[in-house]
This record gives sequence, structure tokens and C-alpha cells, in this order.
Amino acid sequence: MMLDLLPREILFEILSRLPVKFLRRVKCVCKALLCLISDPIFTNMLASRGPKFLILSSSGLQSLDCSKASFTVQGALTNPDFHLPRDEIINISSIEIEGSCNGLACVALKINDNKENYRKLFLWNPSTGIYKKLPDLVLNLTGDVRMWGFGYDSSINDYKVVCATIASSGRHCRDPDSDFRYRILATKTNSWRELAYVGCVPQCRNARCSSYDLPQGTLLNGTLHWLIDCYQRWPGISTFDLTEEQFSELPMPNDETLLHFWTLSVLDGCICLVSSSHRDRCVELWTMKEYGVESSWQKLFKLAENFGEINYRYSLRPLCFTTKLRADQDDEVVLLNNKDELIRFKPKDRSTLERLNICGYRIAQAIPYEESLASPNI
Repeated sequence: MMLDLLPREILFEILSRLPVKFLRRVKCVCKALLCLISDPIFTNMLASRGPKFLILSSSGLQSLDCSKASFTVQGALTNPDFHLPRDEIINISSIEIEGSCNGLACVALKINDNKENYRKLFLWNPSTGIYKKLPDLVLNLTGDVRMWGFGYDSSINDYKVVCATIASSGRHCRDPDSDFRYRILATKTNSWRELAYVGCVPQCRNARCSSYDLPQGTLLNGTLHWLIDCYQRWPGISTFDLTEEQFSELPMPNDETLLHFWTLSVLDGCICLVSSSHRDRCVELWTMKEYGVESSWQKLFKLAENFGEINYRYSLRPLCFTTKLRADQDDEVVLLNNKDELIRFKPKDRSTLERLNICGYRIAQAIPYEESLASPNI
């Protein structure tokens, strides 16, 4: 067989350059190709192609390839395959991306027509277009969702969705008397159940309190993380272990200056916080170099007011480091700001390289994901 004439490393390199949708068909050609494409080494090659984002804006759902030289080059911004049956999209008031993991995304469609109030949930692979319908999250007519989380439990090879719901959407999310219920869905059992938890619910940082501003769990090492902000206490980091199904907390940076922490994310495999100081009029990006160790918090960079065209008043959310196209290139980081733009930024010389604004539409969400052949039907 011709495949036997080439080293596996060369075959992996060739196959890794093919679109994921095409690889699905290649797997069906013969057992040899199926074994190559299913090899963990090849799976890791696909995941390391470069960062991609699911971008939700007023113009719809799109995919952005940040490994390209620019946001605007041909092929950087594409429309992913997510075609639902007509009866699934009746009476939809909004769409939300609740997180991504192993190349799969959790998508929620909000249904609220004064007769029913619930969320339709889907587990979806943006690279292949394959999706699985999950059980609906049913709320009472005045209820609402106040936080989401989505991740993978390696101990049972299953994906889980976590949320906090409130009985009355008329209450502000910072109301200490709000009646929160915590629920969890495991995709294999295909049913919702309640969690026992009496701690602080993660809070949005926006007075509008729209669905897009709700905190979504940041996944790292099988644990979801949220930035919490309660009455009568300083902000903190709430965590949820997907295996143990237990809530806990991580220590915050110990800094003498009065900082306001806006966003939490994962950057280069570390928990990351963005803070702003109205006194010093600056923006700081912190990373926890050793997970769970308070003394390991370090400032990655600090920007004075309007330095590099980034205003300290903006809520910045770091999304990822971009893949270097050449060995001599400096690190670049992609951020989402509350002016609804994606920014490609170079920390070394603190320069803004480019901004992405999708035809003037608001970028409501930008969720990193990796290319994968993973099936939502575990």
C-alpha cells in the first residue's frame, strides 16, 4: 500500500493541512487512514493548528482563524455549519455560546414568548457541523439564568453543563436576597439535577445585565472558574471541580494598590485576570503561574492611560496568544474590549496591531475553540 512508503510523521503533516470536514470523509476510505487520523499525535496536531474563535455578533455566528496574518485576509472569517431544523428555531429571542472544550461548543437558544420560558441546548462541533440536542433547561415564566459553565469530566468521559438560575428576572443579579438554584447536566445521563451550594453566585460587570454579559465559566484542568463580586466582600474567584462536583475558591492577587478586577480568562495555560486602577489610570494583566498558589500571581504587563490605544476604562478580556508564523516574531495576544472590538496586541512594545469590527456590529461574544473531529455523541 502506498501509505506504507511514507513515514507516519510525513503523513501526519500532510493530513493536518486538510480541512476537518474533509478528514471526516478520508477516515472512511480505509482502515489505515482511519488509524492515522484517530492517532492521539494527529489529534494534538489538529488542536495546535492555531487559535480559532466563535464570534457571536448582531450579524450572526461566525468563526475567526487567528493563525492568519491578519483578521481581514481571505478565509480568516467564515460561517460555520450550524443548520438546525426549522421547528428548533421558532420563537428564539437570542443565542448564547456557553463555552467550548475539546473542539465542542455548548450553544443555548433562548425561548421566551410569554407562554414558555426555557433554553434549548446543543452540543456542537463547529469544525464538522455535527451537533447533539441536549435536554431543555426549563424555567418559570419570570425566571432567568445568571451564570453558565461547560466542560469535560475526564473521570467518566462525559461533558457537563452547569448553571445558576433565578426565580424572578426582575431582581438584579447583585441582590443578596435573590433565590438562586444551581443545576448540572451530564450529557450521558441526559437529565438536569440540582446542586447544593450556598456561596456567592458569579456576577456580571454590566448594569444592562443582558444575557451576553452573564459570566461563563472559564475551563482549566477540569475545573470551571468565575470571577465573583458579592455585597460585603472583596471580589474573588469561584471554582467548580467537574469530577468532584464541588465549589471552592482560588486566591486573588495580593496587591497594595486599589484595583478593580474586570475579567477572568485562561491565557497560555494559566488563570488570567485583567484589572484597572482609577487612581493610577492604568490597565494590568495578571497571570497565576502556579495554579492555586497566591504568591505565583505575576503582572504580565501594565498599560498607562490610553497607551497603545487601549483605554483603562474599557473592560478587556484576553482570549489567547496567537500562533507565531515565524520564529523571529514576538508574542501577540488577542483581546476583546467593551467597545465590541477584537484587538491584536503586542505586549513587548505595547502596540496595537489591528482591530476587528464586524461591519459595525456589536461583538457580543468571542469564544476560543480548537479544531477537532470529536463527536458530540459520546
